[in-house]
This record gives sequence, structure tokens and C-alpha cells, in this order.
Amino acid sequence: MTAVTDNATTVATVYQAFGAGDVDTLMGLMAENVRWESDWEDNYAQRAGGPAHYKPFHGRDQLGGFFEAMGACTFSQLDVRDVIADGDRAVARVALAYTLPSGGRYRDEQLHLWTFDGEGKILAIRHFLDTAKLLAATRGEDTTAGRS
Repeated sequence: MTAVTDNATTVATVYQAFGAGDVDTLMGLMAENVRWESDWEDNYAQRAGGPAHYKPFHGRDQLGGFFEAMGACTFSQLDVRDVIADGDRAVARVALAYTLPSGGRYRDEQLHLWTFDGEGKILAIRHFLDTAKLLAATRGEDTTAGRS
């Protein structure tokens, strides 16, 4: 397998492990110095008080906070639609829906940009999503209302 194929397979494994709640497998895929949502020059949603799972995490030791925060959400959908890999990057198109601890409901289709180190470990992730929806759901709103 090529590195690109390996990276696409690793990303698919991330979502399978995440859906199964297998944090040990997830942590084993991460580089020691992983950067999670921290490669934004100026992320307004983070400054505006987005949910705990959307804050930046630096290093594998901090990353447990992301999985803990996401574990507090109740998922009704997690569908990986596509994974495209090239070089040290992979992009996943993901449809997801969940209820936050605030009671807010969130449904969106996101792009997740994964970056790999030279060892095949995940070095960084950046989520591209509708941040207005995420902030509204964090406040307890139902962002799925009116959707047919």
C-alpha cells in the first residue's frame, strides 16, 4: 500500500473507532504532538464560546478532552461519505447529527482535513463546518428544526 492509501485507511479507521467509542485505538493513531483544531489563525467560533469539543487541543495528552466532550453528546448520525487522500493530507466528507449536553440539536455535513506526519500518524485535524449552527446548538437551539 502507498502512504496515500494508508492515510485514507487510517482516516476510515478513525471514524470506525470513534463510532465504537474506542478511544485507545484513536489515541494510537495520533502523533505525540497532534494539533486538534489549533491550526486556525483566527477561529471566531472558538472565540465566541463554541462547545468544549471545538476548542484547540495540543498534544496527545490534551486530546482526551475532545473525546470526553464528544462522549457527552448523543449521536444519531455519523456517516462518512468520502475520503480523499493525497500526499500527507486526507479530506473526509462527513454527515453527522447529535444532541449536545445543552439540549441543542446539531446536524451538518462537514469536511475534515487530516494531516499526517512522516510516520503515518495523525499530526493535525481541522473541521470545516457551519459554525453558526454549531454556536446555536451550543446555546441549546435545535438547528435541525424546519428541515425536511
